Amino acid sequence: MNLKKIAIIFSIFFITCTIPGVGNVNFDDTNCISLNENIGLENENSSIIVGPYPQNPELNSIIIVWETSIATTNNSVHYGLTLDCSKIIYNNFSSNFHTIELNELVSSTKYYYQVISDYIESKVYSFYTKFEKDDSIKFIAYGDSRGVWDSWINASIVADKIEKEQPYFVLHTGDLVNNGINIEQWIDFFSISTFIHNYTLYPTLGNHENYGESYFKYFLHPNNETWYSFNYGPVHFVSLDSNVRNSIKLSQLFWLIKDLSLNIQPFTLVFFHHPPFSSGNHGSTFYLRLIWGFILEYFDIDIVFNGHDHCYERGKVKSVYYIVTGGGGAPLYNAGNNWWTIHSEKTYHFCLISCDPEELSFKAVKPDGTIFDSFVIQK
Repeated sequence: MNLKKIAIIFSIFFITCTIPGVGNVNFDDTNCISLNENIGLENENSSIIVGPYPQNPELNSIIIVWETSIATTNNSVHYGLTLDCSKIIYNNFSSNFHTIELNELVSSTKYYYQVISDYIESKVYSFYTKFEKDDSIKFIAYGDSRGVWDSWINASIVADKIEKEQPYFVLHTGDLVNNGINIEQWIDFFSISTFIHNYTLYPTLGNHENYGESYFKYFLHPNNETWYSFNYGPVHFVSLDSNVRNSIKLSQLFWLIKDLSLNIQPFTLVFFHHPPFSSGNHGSTFYLRLIWGFILEYFDIDIVFNGHDHCYERGKVKSVYYIVTGGGGAPLYNAGNNWWTIHSEKTYHFCLISCDPEELSFKAVKPDGTIFDSFVIQK
């Protein structure tokens, strides 16, 4: 045996003797078993905790949002016109919060999608791109779903009925959760509001959101996200921040006037949390009548949706319908009557609206399907 072979044998012998566990003839494989078990445990404990859900739809684009319990690197959205979701967009940034924009879509169209983050896969859901101005649309408005008080039981009942209606999108008039700073409440809200997987949710800020970071994290709106507007089908929608912090700001007021001045849609709907006209427990927010009331009347707003009072009330002031729709799951309040009141009721509910360029049809619906108020606006 030459010196070179002796040196190699000696080196191997030295390594196996000095590195712990390598030279042990009675190999203990418990470490390998433990490693496999840990990997399996990690897989089991990893999940999608929020979403996926569509946000900020446009005529030819949309953003898909979801959150995983751990940071994932290989993230993708699979989508298409059929359930096989044959198109794929990737985002390979390590994070537990994910947004992927889909482009080159067709307007007024239903798509299917699924998200995958590493080994975590969602179910297949669907979304709609924005509808054209001349199209007919169907959507829902409701508010005050904050269900912490009863473990989200009534909020779940309302949300389930909303999902069965299969709207194109949903407006929320604020107070989605009881405390917007509490992250767990947001996770609970998304968990019980399963319609959000398939239908874009457009919320407005209530007082219980507390300007928490989660609101601005989970919802992607145009403008500054605190107040914003968008067109969908034949309707122009405006969301305002009615909390004192921003409702008295001239910047929001001037933005509102400019926005409505440029509006050319057949119908215009405005939604914000605090009602200028309400006969419920909280009552009317009088200063909002002074700040915004004359503007809403001047620009011929068709409907103003509000929440805050946990009941239903439809009123009309001059040409504007004021709808208090606070029956999304929070503890109910008594519903009163006043000079503007057409119908009021203490009940859980949501509002179902169908609209084409010439006619808007409104129905107030209880969770059992009972239609308890309705009207039509024609252009």
